[in-house]
Amino acid sequence: MRFRPIALAATALIAAAATPVVAAPPRAERTVTVVMADRHFHPQVIRLNRGQPYRIVLINRDGTGHNFDAKGFFGHAEIDSAGAGGQAVAKGLISVPAHSSVMFRVTPMSAQPFGLSSSTALDAASGMQGQILVY
Repeated sequence: MRFRPIALAATALIAAAATPVVAAPPRAERTVTVVMADRHFHPQVIRLNRGQPYRIVLINRDGTGHNFDAKGFFGHAEIDSAGAGGQAVAKGLISVPAHSSVMFRVTPMSAQPFGLSSSTALDAASGMQGQILVY
């Protein structure tokens, strides 16, 4: 018996249509820790993947408050509004009091570089600047 190419293509299409589609499992949350000390962010460049959920922990080791000012980044991300994430939704920055830590959850949605700074008096001028690179 001889098969025609059209009959083979139709058979393949029917088989593909009958194959169940399995949804991809949700991506596991990753934790990124950013330390604020000596008027610097450590690390100064934060590398994240688009679509990957993150738990960001901000630790301020200084005796003065700082903030994590990343309005562009927060404008291109899904932010869990619980906890400190509510600050980001409202203002585009997270305030971190002296000698404390703050946590928020975020999923970057746009692959591009974003500026990061602390807009607290004298922080940016003293070098408290960085980048968030989303790939």
